[in-house]
Amino acid sequence: MMITKFRINSLILFVVLPIVLFCGNFSFGIENKTKEQISIPTSTVSVELSSSIKYVSLSLKDSVVFALRNNFDIEISKLNAKKEDYNITAEKAKYDPTMKLAADIQNNEVPISSKLVGGLETTSISPYVEEGRTADAIIQSMIPTGATVSLEYNIFRDFSDPAPFSLINPYYQNYIEAKITQPLLKGGGWFYNRSLIYIARNNKKISLAQFKSTAIEVSNTVQEAYWSLVRAIEDLRVARKSLERAEDLLKKNKIQVNTGTLAPIEIIDAEAGVASRVEAIISAGNAVKDKGDELKRIMNLADNEIISEAEIIPIDKPDFQPKKVEMKDTIKIAMEKRPELQELHLKTDNAGMEKRRRKNELFPALDFTAGMRYSGLGDELSDANDSTFSEDFQGEFFTVTLAFPIGNRSARSAYNKSKTDERQAGINVKKKELDIVVEVRASVRAVMTNAERVNATVKARELAQRRLEVEEKKYSVGRSTSLEILRAQEDLATAEGNEAKAIIDYEISLGKLEKAKGTILDSYDIKLEEEAI
Repeated sequence: MMITKFRINSLILFVVLPIVLFCGNFSFGIENKTKEQISIPTSTVSVELSSSIKYVSLSLKDSVVFALRNNFDIEISKLNAKKEDYNITAEKAKYDPTMKLAADIQNNEVPISSKLVGGLETTSISPYVEEGRTADAIIQSMIPTGATVSLEYNIFRDFSDPAPFSLINPYYQNYIEAKITQPLLKGGGWFYNRSLIYIARNNKKISLAQFKSTAIEVSNTVQEAYWSLVRAIEDLRVARKSLERAEDLLKKNKIQVNTGTLAPIEIIDAEAGVASRVEAIISAGNAVKDKGDELKRIMNLADNEIISEAEIIPIDKPDFQPKKVEMKDTIKIAMEKRPELQELHLKTDNAGMEKRRRKNELFPALDFTAGMRYSGLGDELSDANDSTFSEDFQGEFFTVTLAFPIGNRSARSAYNKSKTDERQAGINVKKKELDIVVEVRASVRAVMTNAERVNATVKARELAQRRLEVEEKKYSVGRSTSLEILRAQEDLATAEGNEAKAIIDYEISLGKLEKAKGTILDSYDIKLEEEAI
């Protein structure tokens, strides 16, 4: 009864082992896996063409979207993230089953003089012929515990001539064997054998964090370039307005000179003022083109013939709305959102897993092997197979193997290096945290400073406007000169330019603050979304 029960249990193991062999990779590999991809909103850019002028109206968000879709650095980051998927697959591939097929044919003819081998009829040296045919099929695989499982089917056909003592000639002998070898110390355990997959998945997350960092950098570069273009356009507007004032003064002076109420020298001063304003407009117009080309370069619009030749018209205008920023809350958000910090935390996690792997390799190799074999014999292959699967001829085997390197210096060096790498990764995290704190504090101060600058420049512009009005009134009664009017106009133009610059600097500093917090993508509704696969 005990023998029968043992054979039934053996048969169950014999049946289960091939199932694990073929399906173990899937049963052990089922996990909740996710991948992240960037989701960029659709752009709403309007392209308008006239008969002679081509221009593109762009909002700040449209500009960011264009850059994220076309920027070369973004494309490279996407490919890096995709490459990590292949590395994950490569690490999983070691659990794929492999099959080995082998065949062997041997024909031997040797002289014999033994009656024991040749039979009683042997009276002299005679030939002895032996023919052997072997076919072997083995399928094996590794499972996450580190064990190697295998299933082998072997067929052997033997023919001997003469064969005086053989009951069957030729005969078929085959066996089917199931075996498992499990490392108990070095190389054993679920974590050790799956750790490289875990590290590869972390590397994928690292590549996504790097991708997000690149997207943040590009978005910040775009917003700076966009507002720089707006500032150049505003400078051109101020220059044109200043020219209008100078031309108006020149017109009035000519009228007064013609009526004899003003000296002709005043016309020369007014004309010099107009000429200087024209020069300022030329310089400002060239600056607008340069800033527009810089924005196009960041958005990588050079390949589009229409857009590359078109003039960019910014839709968004600077609107000074003072915002209250809390330093403590801003730093807290940055610590949670900054992808560079997330990247370093993942690298620290990888370093910790690598240290655990290397510690396992310090152990001696202690492997346990167990298996069973069913054998069969017959004058036909079908008879041998029936004999094999009848369970009449069953064998079991168990093996324990212990091996350890003397000194084990290589494994110890690798383990000590992994400990150093983990410590270094931890230091990098602390260093980045300090850098982020400093960056956030500087960004918050820049926002506050620029808000104060706006208030100051508004006041300065109002005073410059009043001064010009006073000079114009004095000029109308002969108590001032064209030169003083022109100086007051220049002062007003400078004050208007400073006000516009301060407001735009405030907008740029807000964008840099979002970058420092790691939330600039959120401000444009660009998010990394997880999709189950």
